[in-house]
Amino acid sequence: MENILDYVKEKWRQLTAFSKKEELKQQLWEEIVYRYSEQHRHYHNLNHIAYLFSWCDKYIDGIKYPAVVGFAIIYHDIIYDTYRQDNEEQSAEIAEAHLTQLNINSKLIKNIREFILATKNHVIEEDSLLKEDLAMFLDFDMAILASADDFYKSYREKIRQEYSKYSDDLYKAGRKLALQKMLEMPVIFNTTTFREIFEPVARENIKKEIATL
Repeated sequence: MENILDYVKEKWRQLTAFSKKEELKQQLWEEIVYRYSEQHRHYHNLNHIAYLFSWCDKYIDGIKYPAVVGFAIIYHDIIYDTYRQDNEEQSAEIAEAHLTQLNINSKLIKNIREFILATKNHVIEEDSLLKEDLAMFLDFDMAILASADDFYKSYREKIRQEYSKYSDDLYKAGRKLALQKMLEMPVIFNTTTFREIFEPVARENIKKEIATL
């Protein structure tokens, strides 16, 4: 992939091309870069955003509302602090504040908020208006679980770095609990496409990681 920063910036440019507020768009972009470049981020940074966009590019023909998915990708982890329990809510607040300044339709912003908040538990509500797109977006976020051994090893090491302030005992207990909850889910992936291709691999990777904890 081309330079990560340039790749994500081009996605931002495309998503905000409708607006002529060039100075504002630049200011918002700089805040996005600043937040995703915080020192405590090892996995939840611009590489993660680019990773989701790479999946979005691959499956773009199956996405009905690419603007909603695109903005959700950019903003879903803009607040990330392992001490907080409200990262998703705070990320949704920033997304709404930014996009309101760009005069984006309030209905669109509501959908983007829904997508961001759904990353908290990866649950799709029955009354969700954009179920198919939301399912795809959530699967992009979980796709890392089905990656090849070396890539998965790098992922789990970066997650550990983000929780470096916690002792090994505390981290291992919390991580094991989170992973076991994933295994207990009827399905990890929401779309048929991702389930058929990635579900077995993701479950095997999770079992292997649990064995190391």
